[in-house]
Amino acid sequence: MNFNDFFNELKRRNVFKGTISYLIFSWVLLQVVAILSPIINAPAWFGKMILILLIVILPVWVTISWFYEVTTDGIKKTKYVPIEKSITKQTGQKFNAFIILFLALAIILLFVDRFRIKSEVDKTDNITEIAQTKNRSIAVLPFRDMSPNKNQEYFADGLAEELLNSLAKIPELQVTSRTSAFSFKNKTKEITQIGKELKVNYVLEGSVRTYDSLIRIGVQLIETENDRNLWSQSWDKEITNIFQIQDEIAEAVVTNLQLRILDNVMPKAKEAKTESYALFLKAKFELAKINDFEGVLAAQDLVKRSLKIDSTYAPAWVLLSKTHHVLDNFGKTDRSEGHPLARNAALRAVKEDSTYALAYTMLSEIAIDYERDLKKAEIYTRKALALEPNNAAVIEDGSEIFMYTGRVEESIALRKKALQLDPVNEVNFYNLANAYYYDNQFEKAENLMKESLSMDPNQEYSYFLLATSLQMQGKYEEALEVIKNEPIEGFKFHSLTMLHFLLGNKEEANSLLEDFIDRFEQDYSYQIAITYATRNEADKVFYWLNKANEYHDFGLIESRIEPLLDPFRKDPRWKPFSEELDFKY
Repeated sequence: MNFNDFFNELKRRNVFKGTISYLIFSWVLLQVVAILSPIINAPAWFGKMILILLIVILPVWVTISWFYEVTTDGIKKTKYVPIEKSITKQTGQKFNAFIILFLALAIILLFVDRFRIKSEVDKTDNITEIAQTKNRSIAVLPFRDMSPNKNQEYFADGLAEELLNSLAKIPELQVTSRTSAFSFKNKTKEITQIGKELKVNYVLEGSVRTYDSLIRIGVQLIETENDRNLWSQSWDKEITNIFQIQDEIAEAVVTNLQLRILDNVMPKAKEAKTESYALFLKAKFELAKINDFEGVLAAQDLVKRSLKIDSTYAPAWVLLSKTHHVLDNFGKTDRSEGHPLARNAALRAVKEDSTYALAYTMLSEIAIDYERDLKKAEIYTRKALALEPNNAAVIEDGSEIFMYTGRVEESIALRKKALQLDPVNEVNFYNLANAYYYDNQFEKAENLMKESLSMDPNQEYSYFLLATSLQMQGKYEEALEVIKNEPIEGFKFHSLTMLHFLLGNKEEANSLLEDFIDRFEQDYSYQIAITYATRNEADKVFYWLNKANEYHDFGLIESRIEPLLDPFRKDPRWKPFSEELDFKY
């Protein structure tokens, strides 16, 4: 049989039409599965299994089409059916009708699917419409310490935070960050009001009671709209089973919210030895205060003791790295000592657990502050974002590195997401305002700072950012009133020197600037350069920028994006200055 004869025989036996019919039927079936799976909460593997079965059956179907034929007497082998009694022509007509019918159905399903996808995209794109995702949003409130001696607050807080971190790894769930959730600690607000303020549909609250080597944990999941208890459970177990309890609580939340976890893999709590874990939670509790030098030292001592018992726990290494970095910022350790201590602890965390996102954010912070290596910082940041895209701390780190590398729009997008996850944290309003300032959107920065200060009027740096945003809009008198409230004296001086000059009070401005330099030369050398930028004194600008570099002023990283330095970037001295900074990117 030559090729033409073989081809004609394939047509006669309806192999082509049968195959086309099968492919169209398969496509329609897969579309139906894709549309119905979210509705019936089908597992993620269901659609894959159907596709694999259809692929496996295809060659079987083609083979049957060739070797068998439908006749008036039933299905028979083609070679036993005489040509004159064959009804392949009628069968072909039936295939034609089948193809037309299913093509029409396919077109209808295509439009339905496009409408569904467009609807989902519209919901996702509008980040301000938090209500669209409220049915999958939750806040983990701080657990209550019910122990007789009230000495387990650190443990109750730590357990709640670890649960929050586990749930935040679930892409389908929007989890309010620790700062906003813990702002309701020791407050008696109604659940419905907490839900409105945090813009969540559910809260998880609980209590902890320890006695001897036993622990009792009680947890309940509440729908905020009507204060309805969806699920509650308590455990009485050995303290050594704490990680198993964390996993059980997270799984129960997922089940009760009817979430579909990718590949049915639930994030598991990171485990450590019980005594080591308790010391780690105490260290976190101390560092969270971060009000004084002694508290940081106490946290560092506790986490070192924790690591002596269990050196494999990555979060403890990150916490140790953070204490070294904070002590260096306080000026309590030399940079040449603080840098390797902070870096080596963070690297050890990655060695112990390469999937722990906060280890990479710590390395990113170190790369920026100590090494001026923005390229390395971005690599670490992108790794962290890939691991935990809904972690507020990771998002903030990403927004910072994008801002410093000049991609302010990306930074703004991430800071909007951080504000969505952490809606009652005034710091997020500040961070977003700061990004808008560097994007020359000064009115938006002003409005956000007023919102931030209405939440907490005792913030540091915030009055300075508000005053500078007003200054950039020419609202000098209003800025002058605002800056009087700034608690950081150096930034208050910096703003006053600029504002009095812009208001024409030259004598007052010169006197303030002279005092500013005498008192704050080393700590505020970068700000002194910015003051001279306001005066348009280019020689003094570059003199003080170079002094800031000599003093290793952390503020220099902002020189890449500071609007007040825009006129000086065309100066021939700018390029050698930038090269001297050696911000690698």
